[in-house]
This record gives sequence, C-alpha cells and structure tokens, in this order.
Amino acid sequence: MTPSRRQLLAGAALTASAALAMQAQAQEKAASPPAASPPAAGDEEPLLLFAQHDRPRVTLDGLWAYILDQNDSAFRKPNARRAFWLDEPQKPGGPVVEYDWSISPRMEIPGDWNTRDPSLEWYDGPIYFHRRFQAPADKGGRRFLSFEAVNYDAVVWLNGQEIGRHEGGFTPFVFEVTGKLKPGENVVVLRVDDRVGPETLPSLDFDWKNYGGITRSVWLVETPTTFLRDAFLRLEGGQIVADLRADGPAAAGLEVSVAIADLNLTLSGKTGPDGRARLSAKPPRGLKLWSPESPTLYDVTFKAGEDVRRDRVGFRTLEARGRQILVNGKPRFIRGIALHEEPLGAQGGRVMTPPEARALLEEAKALGCDMVRLAHYPHTESTVRLCDELGLLVWSEIPVYWDDVAYESPRTLALARAMAAEMVVRDRNRASVAFWSVANETPTHQARTTFLRHVVADIRRLDPTRLLTAALNKNIDVGGAKAGQNQFVVDDPLAPDLDVVAINQYEGWYGPRTPDQAKTVRFSNPHDKPMMMSEFGADALYGERGPKENRWTEEYQAWVFEETLALLERDGFVGVSPWVLKDFRSPRRWHARYQDYWNRKGLVSNEGHRKLAFDTLRRYYAGKAS
Repeated sequence: MTPSRRQLLAGAALTASAALAMQAQAQEKAASPPAASPPAAGDEEPLLLFAQHDRPRVTLDGLWAYILDQNDSAFRKPNARRAFWLDEPQKPGGPVVEYDWSISPRMEIPGDWNTRDPSLEWYDGPIYFHRRFQAPADKGGRRFLSFEAVNYDAVVWLNGQEIGRHEGGFTPFVFEVTGKLKPGENVVVLRVDDRVGPETLPSLDFDWKNYGGITRSVWLVETPTTFLRDAFLRLEGGQIVADLRADGPAAAGLEVSVAIADLNLTLSGKTGPDGRARLSAKPPRGLKLWSPESPTLYDVTFKAGEDVRRDRVGFRTLEARGRQILVNGKPRFIRGIALHEEPLGAQGGRVMTPPEARALLEEAKALGCDMVRLAHYPHTESTVRLCDELGLLVWSEIPVYWDDVAYESPRTLALARAMAAEMVVRDRNRASVAFWSVANETPTHQARTTFLRHVVADIRRLDPTRLLTAALNKNIDVGGAKAGQNQFVVDDPLAPDLDVVAINQYEGWYGPRTPDQAKTVRFSNPHDKPMMMSEFGADALYGERGPKENRWTEEYQAWVFEETLALLERDGFVGVSPWVLKDFRSPRRWHARYQDYWNRKGLVSNEGHRKLAFDTLRRYYAGKAS
C-alpha cells in the first residue's frame, strides 16, 4: 500500500530527530514531533463538551501570529532554531533562532489564510499559528482547549509541550489541559496543514476551494472536576428519552436529571459504573412537536451532580415508511437546496459568522425551502442551531467524496468513522437535523460499500432517530445504477443499508441530452424506500442573458430547472435539493469567462444577486407547499 502523506512526513520527522542526537537531549525531545497515529474510531464517542456555549469559557479568537513553512522544514527536519512551538527568544551569545513571534505578521482568527492574506490565495501547505493568552484563576475544576474546526491537519502545543493532534477540517475537537496551564500568561501554537493526499478526507479531487487555517472559534473552557460530558435528548419509541454521560472521579452513581419547565417534566436517576444513565418518560400532553411550520424549542436544564447546563431542544419524529418520508407521522415532500459554507461576497472564504449564515438561510426560506443540504461536510454549529430556530430541516454530510478515496485503507476508514462520530455527537440534539449522509457520488466496488457500511453502522449506534442516506449516481461506472436507454434503475449496492435513496443527476448539463429531452428519462427505484433527487442544475453567469438554448446564460439554467422539475412529478420522487443556492469558489472550474474558478451553478451569484432560475424554483415550491 502506498504510504500516506502524513505517514511520510512522520517518518521524515523521526529520521531528522535522530540526526539531532548531538543536541541536548531535553532540547531535542521538546523540538521533535512524535510520529502521527491514525484517529481513533469504534464504540467510544468523541469528547466534545456538551453545551459548551453554556459553560464558563474564554475566547482565544482574535489576532494570532503566523509563520509560513512552505517546505515543511520544521516538521520534516526538526531543529531547535526553527522549533516554532518552543517560542524560544534569541539569547545573547546563544544558538541562532530563526524566528521571532513578536514581529511575525498577524491574522484574524477564525480565518482562512487564503482570504485573510492575499499573497496566500492559492497556498496549500503548513502554517504555524501562535497566540498568547491569560489563563483565568484556577478554581479547582478542569480545563479544556476546544477547537470548533481547523482545516485540515492540526498539531497543538501548549507552553512548548504537544497536547494533541486532530485530522479533519470541519468537525470539532477538544484537548484537556487541566494542570498544564501556568498562572498568568500561556502560549498556544498550532501547526495547520491543509494539504490533502491519497488517504485524507476529502481526497485528492473535490469541487470546492480548500480554505486552510483555524476556520472556526477557539475556546478555553472550564468544567467541574466531574461534569456532564454528553447528553442526547429526543423522542424515540413513543417516549422522551435522555442518554446522559458524566466524566470524572465521581461519575459512577451520580445523581442526574433532565427538566423541561414549560412541560412540567423532570426525568431523574443515577449513573451506572460507566458514568452513563438512560432516563425516559411518556411525553406530556402539552408537548408541541418541532416542524418547519412551527419550529418549537424548549429550554431544558441538564444536571449531573453539581454540573448544571442548559440548552434549547425540539422534539419531532422522522420515519421512512415504504416510499414516503414522514415528519411527525405525516408524509412530506422535501423542498430543499444545497449550499456550501461560504458567505456572500466577492472573495468567498470559509469563515461563516451567525449573521452571514442567517443571510444564506433566509435566502433558502425565500425560495420556499424546508430543507438545506449542508454540502459536502459538517457546517458550523451556529448554522445548524439557526436551522432549529428558522424551521429548516438539515442534511449533514461527511466529505467521503468521489472515487479517489482510499476505500481499502484502514486508516482512511478510521478517519471517516471519527468524522462521522464528531458530526453526530455535536448535532444530534438539534431537531432540524433530519438526514445523516455518509458519502457523495462514490463508486460501487466492494471495498467502497464495505467502507460505508462501517460508517452507517456507527451512525445508527450513535443516533437511531435520523434517516441515513448518501448522494448516489445513476451510472454504473460512477454510481452503480443499471442503465438502459433513458431508463435508469437506482440500484446501488449500498441502498439496502440506507433509509433514503438519493441520486445526483444533471440532465441537460452533463451528458448528451438537451434540457427538453429530460422528459424522455425515467427513473425507477427497486427498493421499498423513499427516493430523492439530491442534485441537479446548470452553470449560469449572473447577467449573461440570451436565448435559452445558449449555455451559461440565466435562461439556459432556468430551462434546465423547468424541465428537471417537471420530471420530478413522476417516478416517485419525494424530495429534491437542487445544486446549489449560491455560486462558490472551486479551483477545478476553469472557464476564463464564465467560471474564473467559481462553480456558477448557484441560483444566487456570489455577490447575492438572484438569477432567473431562483424564481423558477420558488414557483415550483410554492405549488408543492400545500
């Protein structure tokens, strides 16, 4: 098997460490990163700090110093003079130190370096980040450094000592720093490497810009010595069910409870030897179910011993019954739209503030949508919480994308399982989340199917209440369907493991047919499962007008939408999420006039101007809303 990029770098680091044997032993140990190891996966849920927003915490957002290490010299060839994580000053008469954090350039964090520093617009590689911060007085509890997302590969040092590593650009991670903080000033350093390789997720080929950096917020979080590590509250099996987990020396036999004052409901019990407890009760008569039409949320108080946390949670049911999707027991046609995590603007960028997320989601609401497909990776937690408030169902996905993924690699499988667990555990209390998606447009060989079945099984164990899906293709060479003459049987070998069969199909854009020939295409689904069209669309440059037969015009895009939406009225589709709400950056979109490294399939331009197809879809959804 070909070694992964990270394995090669780790091996080089070890070789370089040996070459430094003549240096002082302590200095060498501090300067040389150990070999990388695969991420954990399996039955253990990730540590993500339940209700972090409701805990005492200090933001580490703001200006961070940074150093570009284009050749990756510090990691590949560790040397005390470039061990950035040690934060060593130059001493008079001492060995040369080839960096000085005090005069290094600063970057606003959260931020991606591609838009924060114009000279780094197309840079892929390692950059080191440095931040000094004051630690609050130690109150005797526990402390954690919490990162909402870092793209892609992160190594973290605190006061010169490595405290952990994380791989994956869109999910949160936490390292405990109890006993490692100094009174007063502390220093945190990150090595962030956004390069992808044969065993990464996404892999070598993907259709969005790979914005590198510390792209979401960083926090220093405080908890009691024994605290509520996780809580999962939902409707399941006709009961309100809460799974709680305490963490700490007093986790076993701990008094725990869940209270919803507006329902006059309290669940209480004690944790077992493993710190876990399951509580349940019959739903009260006054319970109002969350729905897109009425997104009811309840203030909930969770207690685990002395740790008291609060969150807002909604209750609803989801079911795939035969070929229908049921929300709160009623069949529903899903009126969706896909979107990337990129705000409106001329540059793009990965950072998404709550107001920017709200602006995009309000555009989805203006379309008449009741669902957003958050493609092709978990979006920020604040976006999902806004969907709770606004009444938008959510399709959330991990970046197992296209056919370059190393499906036979145990390491890549472990990475996919870890990403899925971080996605699910972070958001499984959000009523808006309806679909967990494990992949997009993947091949259908046995290694891929076995790979994805492991991920599906993990998600079902972590959350049995959502619908499992994947965006499939119809063609046998790229998606596993059996194709006839304009007759497509959606029969992917993964389909039996899913709740909803979803397909991506671009009639009138890719392939031989013109938009008006879409009416000759027929789809069938041999599984007794609901079928959605998870993507369709066409590129159009905003302001490019002309006959509808001319590609790249707004008229052509609207024509594609008209014809494709018409075929949804037959063949049993129960939902759709066209591609895509807004134009987004992509280095693999090369047309100098029409694309200029933007995917132009948006119904809205990157600056926020609506194209003709926006109204086409809005009219269709208005007719489906009744």
